[in-house]
Amino acid sequence: MEHIIPNSLLGKLGIKEETVTGERKTQYSRIKVPSHKICNNEFGSAYEDRVLELLEDPDNLYDLLISEENSLPTTYQPDNSANSIITTWLSKIFYGLFYDDLLKTNNEPWREICESIISSQNFEFVRSSYANGYGFQLPSSLYVFKTNNSATDLMTMASPSTILFKIKNLTFILCICDGFLTKNYLFGENLGRLRSWIKEEELNNANFPSHKLAFGEILALRTCIPKSPIFISSENQITNMSTFTMAANPAKQYQIDDDSLSQARSEIFTSLNINLAS
Repeated sequence: MEHIIPNSLLGKLGIKEETVTGERKTQYSRIKVPSHKICNNEFGSAYEDRVLELLEDPDNLYDLLISEENSLPTTYQPDNSANSIITTWLSKIFYGLFYDDLLKTNNEPWREICESIISSQNFEFVRSSYANGYGFQLPSSLYVFKTNNSATDLMTMASPSTILFKIKNLTFILCICDGFLTKNYLFGENLGRLRSWIKEEELNNANFPSHKLAFGEILALRTCIPKSPIFISSENQITNMSTFTMAANPAKQYQIDDDSLSQARSEIFTSLNINLAS
């Protein structure tokens, strides 16, 4: 049985016995699923050691991810970048959480949702990559934010597949298998403005859940992107066709509708209990 979140990390964060609230209630230390012994004890263990090593120096990890966040490679394959390591690890946690629910829930409609996620193409990429000795998943937009609040938080969204994991002062948000489309819209100055907005809200209210603000804004954007990811894949390489287009005027055709974005933002912020400063 594999701990979806490393037991040593749970201990360092002091959350082993804390309750995870979702479709059902459990404890972080109880989120374990069946895994292949060799994958778990060999590659999986070594891979998570690399993740834990990166987390030991959060400032350096933040700088590494910032330096890599504007990369939109067309040909995507396993590598040793911080972006790739954290992305694969977050993907594993995302699917592990739904796998755990699939095995243990008594709610049949929720079981069907979990089953649809676990049967996805990306989950097969993650599983096979662990079996083959490297970390790999479909191209996914990864974001990192710094916050003043150091409390741990973990949130998932089934559709669109997204995970937030707040570890002390770093918040990681991964838009799973979006083909970097979210990153294609939210980067550079736009991303800088979101980070400034978060800081402003924290200054106005020290208890403001700034990580949820980032999560809500990214979710709202992702739901309003008028384009779908497209991939051409082989065993250990993916050609990401998501940002390609034959449109005569792509800037107009793929423009985000402001009214739709505003409505999505309002609905998501309400569901996350986010109250913005006036």
